[in-house]
Amino acid sequence: MYLILSITALLISFLAYKINNKNVKLLIIVDIIISTIYILWRGTVIPTNLGIVSFILGLILFVCEFIGFMNFMNFQFIFFGKYKIIRKDLSVYNLDEAPLVDVLICTYNESLQLLEKTIIASTQMAYPKNKFKVYVCDDGRRDELKALCKKYGVNYITREDNKGAKAGNINNALKYIKGDLFLVLDADMIPKKEFLQKTIGYFEDENLAFVQTPQCYYNKDMYQSNLKKYIPNEQDFFMRDVQEARAYRGAVLHVGTNAVFRRKFIDEIGGYPTCSITEDMAVGMLLQAKGYDSIFINKVLVLGLSASTFGELVKQRDRWCRGNIQVFKHYNPFILKGLTPAQRICYVDGVLYWFSNLIKMFYIIVPILFLSTGIHFVESGFAELLNMTIPYILVQIFIFRILSPKSRRYMWTHYYEMAMAPHLSLSIIKEMFGFEVNFNVTSKDIEIDRGYYEYDVVKPHLLILILGLLSLFIGLKLVEKGYIIKYAYYLNAFLNIFNLIGIMRSLRVAYQVKVSEDEDRASIDEKMESNCILLDHEEKHLSNIDVVIDSISSKKIWIETSQNLEIGSKVLIKLRKSYVKCEVLDKHRNNLELKLLSLTKEQMEEVIEIYIQYLTPYHEIDKKQIFIEDKKKTFDNKSKVIKIA
Repeated sequence: MYLILSITALLISFLAYKINNKNVKLLIIVDIIISTIYILWRGTVIPTNLGIVSFILGLILFVCEFIGFMNFMNFQFIFFGKYKIIRKDLSVYNLDEAPLVDVLICTYNESLQLLEKTIIASTQMAYPKNKFKVYVCDDGRRDELKALCKKYGVNYITREDNKGAKAGNINNALKYIKGDLFLVLDADMIPKKEFLQKTIGYFEDENLAFVQTPQCYYNKDMYQSNLKKYIPNEQDFFMRDVQEARAYRGAVLHVGTNAVFRRKFIDEIGGYPTCSITEDMAVGMLLQAKGYDSIFINKVLVLGLSASTFGELVKQRDRWCRGNIQVFKHYNPFILKGLTPAQRICYVDGVLYWFSNLIKMFYIIVPILFLSTGIHFVESGFAELLNMTIPYILVQIFIFRILSPKSRRYMWTHYYEMAMAPHLSLSIIKEMFGFEVNFNVTSKDIEIDRGYYEYDVVKPHLLILILGLLSLFIGLKLVEKGYIIKYAYYLNAFLNIFNLIGIMRSLRVAYQVKVSEDEDRASIDEKMESNCILLDHEEKHLSNIDVVIDSISSKKIWIETSQNLEIGSKVLIKLRKSYVKCEVLDKHRNNLELKLLSLTKEQMEEVIEIYIQYLTPYHEIDKKQIFIEDKKKTFDNKSKVIKIA
């Protein structure tokens, strides 16, 4: 009866929401009732009569489910509400009275080529030139980077040691800068021209501490690349959707880059905290605890690089996980004075997210252990278990689908968790027990000339796969001997297979495909007509050809022309102001790929200006264009096969 009533109530409330989305409150009330009934019932079926091992394991499972229940309640609380801000741009200021802004580009060992793009883009931001300065904060102490800064007329700051890591680097820069506001950028984060125009106006509010913009990415992440899927970047759900939901609760998380701060408020809290390797979470939370405001602008104003391999992604998430736990130890949001209840919930939820990896691992272990040993984790009849569990699972699916935007689906959440859980569980254990761990900087500007398999990263996944498959066969034997009832086997086999599907996805994504240097190309979505001068022996001008520039990167230009140019030909391509020298690298019908040769400072600045204007997150590129490019690659590959044959 409960199963029928609960599902009926759920369907009615869902239909009411579909008729009018204002009825979402009714759906959430039904969800809270069903979820609460479930968790109260779960507390009554912890095995107390089946031995001490079953009791302990059953109790652990209940604790995991209770934490999951709290996370689910937090999710609804955080996402229930629409974040709205009054848009403000630079026009709120008289330009002569606009705040002084310092731009801090933080770097350790990133390539000069990567930094060059960020430096040039930073100098090209639309803001009064006498009102902002660019500083490169180099913790690598590189003379060649100092020379690059001199070339583009930006300031160079370094120090004798790396104490405090990135937080220490920023604190060192604060000794030298004089602006009212400062912008923090990672080395790979390239700001759009309008960044300061779209952010500085909000500081008209004297209580505003910082403005955060999302981390968006112009390259493919490992899931998009290795699985060849046209899906949002894996981080978009947090960087765009969770951040907007947190902003509604006044708990925007500073993510370490792409944020503008009011200098005097940072001085007031003693600078960036150096107690954690994720100083970003701490600095935002401390400012909010002081009662200062924070704003999130959910627009693509900066574009950077995603970790492109499984191994680099694990290194990045390991650092984030341990850093968040470190912040929790030093600035416990439960007791930190000044935070509102809503802000406490958001920050506690953020920390619990990382511990959910341990819970995920236990959920993986439970069906394997039951099928292999027959140990019970729940003392309940099969019918009762289904009656109570099915409505609880359904409400989670319904609520997740309604409250979470299009950047994340339920199954993809499962895949992402299965990929990271084995590694992050180890990270949590290391941090909780105080094991010494080296600080790892994520390498992003990686070029991979051929595919390879990351066996080391998926060793735990392979172990889980083997144990999961073995447990299915062992369970059958235990059913035959009467140690496990048939229905219990079916249920646990289903849960086991569900987990193994996620494991198989992780094993699939561990095959790292080739990462081309051309993946950072920006497609020009207008007809950019130009002239192309064909050179003879790089000196004599032979002809002037009309071309259309199709796309551009910091190294190459792609053009369309009806003129037959041979591979290896040297040409001059007219940009907006000047001609740049190029070499024809490849061609496909009327489409040519050209390599940029020996650019002057002014030419490089012009190239980057065009490049940044059209740079777009990968999943926002026109699907039709991707389809056409894939077809071209297929045609080229078939042509090569025919030629070889």
